[in-house]
Order: sequence, then structure tokens, then C-alpha cells
Amino acid sequence: MLTGFILAAGFGTRLKPLTGRAPKALIPVCGKPLLQRALGFHHCREIARIGVNSHYFPERIESFRQQSSIPFRLFHETEKIRGTGGAFYFARDFLSEGKAFFCSNVDIIACISIGELYERFMASQCMAGLVAVPVAGKGSIYYDTLTKEYRGAATDPDADGEAADFIGMAFYKKEFLDIITPEDFSIVPVWKRAREMGHPVKIIEAGSAYWKDVGTPRALAQIHFDVLEKKLSLSAPEELTIDFDNKRAYPKAFSSKEISRIGREVWCEASSVPEGVFLERCVVMDKAEIPLREHISNTIITPWGEIEIV
Repeated sequence: MLTGFILAAGFGTRLKPLTGRAPKALIPVCGKPLLQRALGFHHCREIARIGVNSHYFPERIESFRQQSSIPFRLFHETEKIRGTGGAFYFARDFLSEGKAFFCSNVDIIACISIGELYERFMASQCMAGLVAVPVAGKGSIYYDTLTKEYRGAATDPDADGEAADFIGMAFYKKEFLDIITPEDFSIVPVWKRAREMGHPVKIIEAGSAYWKDVGTPRALAQIHFDVLEKKLSLSAPEELTIDFDNKRAYPKAFSSKEISRIGREVWCEASSVPEGVFLERCVVMDKAEIPLREHISNTIITPWGEIEIV
């Protein structure tokens, strides 16, 4: 059985000012925190236990853990944030309990089958399997399309081969932990070290699977719009009506007058829409107060203020 590990320690600087109030792992996407969605994604028959690392706003993550319906082990990085390599070293005893482990970034939303990709990883006879999708133009990693061997990251001047996008998910044999040192931070140099030591690192192709890195306000908003476009299926709070025909979501308690104030591409979780306001291409988070303006568009409205979608 696999061990699951969710990287949730990051500061989420690209999502400021949202992450000035909460850790990135608890930023809501379609009404549910990223960490809750990541736990649901990991909670499958192939994964026996789940670990999560934390650093920023640790008390908020601990509070979430105590209330989570899906149990997980928390690895709090107290003195400093450790990066992926350091996180693996810090949690190495937990990660080595199974023959392999699956890791994903907390801010990745993807439509893939862990079980199917795990079978391909085990059949590939490699120590690390990086989940990637095709890309037109420059990608984040390069690989040999015949052997599926990883040939380097985009930041590596010696990298060659076919470009692909690494989607922030990977499988590792537990032996991979033996080549990680206490000084490691980024995982990219560890991939290179593994190759140099003769340990295969390969690409596990996910085809044209939907995925998105929810690292910016634009990407955060786009996830909501993609759900309304039926490009992606995500569970939503039961109190919301999802109107796919008009590409909008709003509380079931809304009156017909309030519904008339909502245009297309709107995900609204607010308890009301003030009279005289019209929303279009907006995400309105729970407990947010909608400002009194005649027309609001291209905006994420949060309990702490507005963020322009650019």
C-alpha cells in the first residue's frame, strides 16, 4: 500500500493578500479548503495513511486536523520551512513505512487516477516517477519520449528532450529517501543526484488530464469558472445552487431578485447581494461583504477585501 504526503507548508506569496490571513492550505476553492480537497484526493484504496507538513500558521492547520473527517499525521516544521527535499527528510520514518509513497502539492487540483498511475509507476522500474502532462512550447521538465526518462528541469541548462509540465505530483520508492540529506531543500537537485547515482527517474504521463496550480488569484478564480463550464467536477457546499446553464452558483436561499443580480461566470457564497449591485465574472467567498457598486466584475471578493483577477 502507498503512503500519501501532502506538501502544505508554503507561504503562498502569490495569493496575497489572502495568505496574509490564512495558510494557503486553508484557502477555499469552490467552498472547501485546498487541504480538505487534497485529503479527499489522497483518500483512496491505494493509500493507507496520509501525512501533511506545515510551517505557516501552524495553529490553524492543527485546528483543521482536529476537525478533519479524514485522519492524517501532521509534520510541523518549526524552525524553518524545509522545501520538498527537507520535508521528505523530516518525515522519512513515516514515509518509509510502506514500499512507496505518493506526494502532491496542496494547491494542485487534478483529475487523475492515483491507482492507475501507481500501477504504471511500479511497472516502470524506476525510483521516482514524476507525473506530467504534454505542453506546447517550453515546459517545466524534459524527458525522453521513448524511455520516459527524466532529462532535467527547465532551469537546467543541460536538459534536453521533449518538454512537459510537472503537475506537482510524484511517486517514490522508499529507497529514494536514502539519498536525501539534511541539507536538501528543493527536490530538483535530488532528482539529478538520483540519476547520477544510477537510480532511474522517469515521467509518468497523465495524458491530457485536467490540472491547475491554484497559486495565483487568476488560477483560483478560474477553477470556479471551469466548474461552471463543466470542464471540471468538484463537490460544492450543499447550500449552493449550481446553475450550469447560466454558469453561476449562489445560495439556495436567494430570492428571485437576488438571483437577477448575478450574471454569468459568478460563484457567490455570500449570504446576500445588495440591491443595485450586479455581479459578473466574480468569485464571492463565504462571509464576504459585497461592496455597494453598480457593476462588479473580474474580482474575487473575500471577507478581508477585494482582489482583482488579472
